[in-house]
Amino acid sequence: MIENEFKVMLTSEQYEKILSMFEWDSSAQQVNHYYDTKELLLSGAHITVRVREKGGRSFLQMKLPNGAAYSRVELEEELGGVPETLSSDMLNALAGKHAPFALPSADRLGTLSTFRSVKRFDGAEVDLDKSEYFGRTDYELEIEFTDEAAARSLTERICSEAGVSRSGDVCLGKIHRFLAEYRASNKK
Repeated sequence: MIENEFKVMLTSEQYEKILSMFEWDSSAQQVNHYYDTKELLLSGAHITVRVREKGGRSFLQMKLPNGAAYSRVELEEELGGVPETLSSDMLNALAGKHAPFALPSADRLGTLSTFRSVKRFDGAEVDLDKSEYFGRTDYELEIEFTDEAAARSLTERICSEAGVSRSGDVCLGKIHRFLAEYRASNKK
């Protein structure tokens, strides 16, 4: 599957404002366990590897570059739990032809827990996230889309109504924010 999305970081006040703007289609807690090598080789190649726990099930998910900054190949398979290590064989089998190189085994680095509210529109889905990791809490608006024009219009409308300035900001994805905290907490 190809994933196309826009991301916007929010303050807690902006998050609450957007939360009150809609009747959400669904809300759920999801827990992401992120994996990489000791040297962070996968993230250095813009590859995200995680096991997501949701609804009592565990899914190995991998995101790989797909050309555009907001477009990635997303692959998934169900697992029987959350392992401490994902083998090279397992990762390469999932990545298949999308792997830019032979992927190494990866160890679990830590956990990021997200409370997500979802609202669906024609051509776009609004995901409003409150995430906790390494003692930190952040807030994010994600607009996943199949219709880029509809998603841009929806993003602008929500940001305008919630008082979110988007002038030149670049929102790093959860994995990048998680890794920054991981590095900071593992300095020796």
